[in-house]
Amino acid sequence: MKTPAVGMTPQANPATFALRCLVLAVSCATLALPVAAQSVPDNSTRPAAFSVDIAPGPLGQVLSQFAAAAGVALAFDAGQLGGLQSTGLRGRYGVAEGFDRLLAGTGFAARHQGGGKYRLDAVAGGDARALPTVNVNAALLGMATEGSGSYTTGATNSATGLNLSLRETPQAVTVFTRSRIEDQNLDEISEVLDQTVGVSYNGTSALGSDGINYYARGFEVKNYQVDGGVRPTTIYGFEETTADMAIYDRVEVVRGATGLLSGTGSPSATVSLVRKRPTDSFAAALTGQAGSYDKYRIEADVSGPLTAQGNVRGRLVGAYQENDSHLDRMHIEKQVFYGVLDVDLPSGSLLTLGVDYQDFTNSAAPRGGVPLFFSDGTQTRFSRSTNVGANWSDFDQESLSLFAALEHRFANDWTVKLNLEHSRPEYDESIGYLYIWGGFDRQTGAGADVISSRWAGELEQNIVSVQASGPFSLFGREHELVVGASHSDGKDEGDDYPGWWSGGAYWQAIPDAYDFLATGNLAQPPLGATGGAFGGRAEQSGAFAALRLKPTDRVAVILGSRVTDWKETEWSQSASGAKTHTAISHETGVVTPYAGVVVDLSEQVSVYASYTQIFEPQSVEDVNGRTIDPLEGVNYEAGIKVELMGGLLNASAAIFRIEQDNFAVAIPNTFTPDGKAAYRAESGTVSEGFEVEVAGEVMPGLQVGGGFSRAEPEDADGDALLTYVPTDTFKLFSRYQFGGDLTNLQVGGNLRWQNEAYIEDAGPNGESFRQGSVALVDLMARYALTPAVSLGVNVNNLFDRTYYSGLSYAGVYGAPRNLSVTAKYSF
Repeated sequence: MKTPAVGMTPQANPATFALRCLVLAVSCATLALPVAAQSVPDNSTRPAAFSVDIAPGPLGQVLSQFAAAAGVALAFDAGQLGGLQSTGLRGRYGVAEGFDRLLAGTGFAARHQGGGKYRLDAVAGGDARALPTVNVNAALLGMATEGSGSYTTGATNSATGLNLSLRETPQAVTVFTRSRIEDQNLDEISEVLDQTVGVSYNGTSALGSDGINYYARGFEVKNYQVDGGVRPTTIYGFEETTADMAIYDRVEVVRGATGLLSGTGSPSATVSLVRKRPTDSFAAALTGQAGSYDKYRIEADVSGPLTAQGNVRGRLVGAYQENDSHLDRMHIEKQVFYGVLDVDLPSGSLLTLGVDYQDFTNSAAPRGGVPLFFSDGTQTRFSRSTNVGANWSDFDQESLSLFAALEHRFANDWTVKLNLEHSRPEYDESIGYLYIWGGFDRQTGAGADVISSRWAGELEQNIVSVQASGPFSLFGREHELVVGASHSDGKDEGDDYPGWWSGGAYWQAIPDAYDFLATGNLAQPPLGATGGAFGGRAEQSGAFAALRLKPTDRVAVILGSRVTDWKETEWSQSASGAKTHTAISHETGVVTPYAGVVVDLSEQVSVYASYTQIFEPQSVEDVNGRTIDPLEGVNYEAGIKVELMGGLLNASAAIFRIEQDNFAVAIPNTFTPDGKAAYRAESGTVSEGFEVEVAGEVMPGLQVGGGFSRAEPEDADGDALLTYVPTDTFKLFSRYQFGGDLTNLQVGGNLRWQNEAYIEDAGPNGESFRQGSVALVDLMARYALTPAVSLGVNVNNLFDRTYYSGLSYAGVYGAPRNLSVTAKYSF
């Protein structure tokens, strides 16, 4: 079997694409003409002095009133202030002077974070009790979540390209904020997605290989973006399944189709990772972590201005981690580095330059799970520590990304942004694991095989995109428009290596499976290059526009469309040097429409409906080695959204229906002519379901995030698909900030539940396997020892529930009860 990588070759029509981009650019320029092209002044703060008249009252209430009058956001937690009272404020004050007057003698100070944002910090030497801040002020939350302390966000643009609040967005969106990532001690994207509403984790392999799968709305999640840069879905190695959270501000998960921005992709969900940015004032933190399975992690983060004027700001983030696993012998090591600069140019533009590097290695890692049945049809009961991988089996992934952006905001609130990115991922996987289709003898351990292979590849992607957005007036009302164009060129290449399709030592019968499982000892077959090579290329060009019309104050209509050119090819080279090129697919002028309407029932409640089409080129093949035709279909969604306390709390409920043709279904134990897993195309598939979600502050000091989801995918005959993925899931995490004498303490808890899952014909005699419902409980606590030092504890799977976190023809056990301790020093 060759590497699962599938390559592609570009063939967009340059003239056609250029014409589309020109039309969109002219449209944008026409709307921007009435105003001068000049930089927007910093209006995030009021003039030098302004009048206020605030009555005495609780300090938190007075601070919020002053911040609202000043037009700034102040991040703090009411419990942090205890019972402190204020005499109010009357007169003319600047922002800084007013905060100083109100906070004099309290032991707190308001620190400017830039962009009209302030944070309440303890003053060195003061008697205040410092805590992580929670934004409870009305100017409220922006798109960046770091420092807000909130479990929700003020705006998102991942669904439509328009900066909208969650209530204004006609799709279901989950935003995993920086505060929640830290509260739950989530170090990698796999952990974040496992906690995301509507997303089901099904890991049938150890982290770092191709068996890590997530499902949403009944289908596999394949779409990943980093700062808006779309990763190819048909080239193995571009997935972000091992991304470390140290460098990201937040993760936005848009459920349903997102073809307007991504062009291609499945209707399940899009995972958008957003990198951290430099801060306007100095901030630094050093975090150390120790936990179960000899886990050790250290993370450093330094940010702030690099010039006296503050016009150049930088940030450096580094992390190192080592840990074993609940699986015997398996060991993970990863290194992370991130650097970014923001430069305010004399023209008023903002230039961003950055680099991120991540290196991940998983040693003695299995590409599979334990058998569910023995050869006599009885179910197995292996230890949760059982590792089916050979000691020499390992997964290595390395990635380097260079990125740049140039952004200019005009005085008419129009913004134009150019993004560039060059990334070079690599992977090298030496695989050896117990293959147990049909099981082995329960008494003797005979009848098992160990299959071996290696695949490796070097990848490269270049992305360029330009986007313009802003308001315009028509028929006496203000509307919004966003237009953009992008070009992505992704390719891969690598040497051919031997594998289980070669037979012999690569598909080796072993006399005693129990002995192998206990030791992992097996001679490694030769895994050197065979002399052949493979490669491919994918190029996608697209242009899109989205219009948000406001025919009345209570109604918003979003209309958009994207035009995409796509082509993919792959090549192979024999050991003799003969090279063969194969055309995989060629699509020109694919139109992906988008429509959504949002109706405000009140200032807090909206109902919405949206529609979009689905188009996704596929890389999998049928039994004859032919690539399955692109996935096509439609996505319908409707729901209700509630925004309370000025956006501090968001709640939503949605129903959806997805119709698809050419849905790829894996054929068990069946391979293509060159050894890949074989698939069949299923047309007429339908998935229906609903989701309920809540995120934010439900009462002073209490943040929550989570909800319930149901998705039921069926084939054209009404039979259930993906039965090994639960149809119903519930996830809810909460954190409470005490006040009074316990104001240094935060506690939290998490409940995760899923209904039963099953696999038909999983045993050697057609036996079915069924896992009942699973409920897991996690706990956390954090205590501020000093204004700068905090200590936290997280306990996962508190009641030590035994369950499978991944199911296919084999099972992968979820982690037993585990604990981690985190110490953080901020300065």
